[in-house]
Amino acid sequence: MSDVKAVRHLLANNSALTAQVSAARIFIGIVPQGTAAPAIAVTHVSTVRPQMVNIASKLCVSRVQVTVMAASYATQKSILALVRAALPRSRGSVNGVAVDSILIDIEGPDFTDEAGLYMGSIDYRVTYTE
Repeated sequence: MSDVKAVRHLLANNSALTAQVSAARIFIGIVPQGTAAPAIAVTHVSTVRPQMVNIASKLCVSRVQVTVMAASYATQKSILALVRAALPRSRGSVNGVAVDSILIDIEGPDFTDEAGLYMGSIDYRVTYTE
């Protein structure tokens, strides 16, 4: 959970992003039903633990998906741009997590749901030490 903890912390503490999406609407996991748009879900997709010669290494490479839900396509795209800006090629200690790097992996797709929300996502590769 260190991967999503670090990503959510960076998003929730970025003033440009929280001017559009309050920190209270940036969730780890699924956005609760009934949450007003816009909202952001930060979810864990997968983790690889590279095999190292040094058995003491606790390096992890996780994929974390950041999904934006908004009432319009334009708003979704503008918030995704703010997400990209809030997660520059980061490294260092983030909310108690030793982060080696946070890098964009995959962007997309765009989709809508039955409620008419516009959604889009960006996957990040988060390399950190457990």
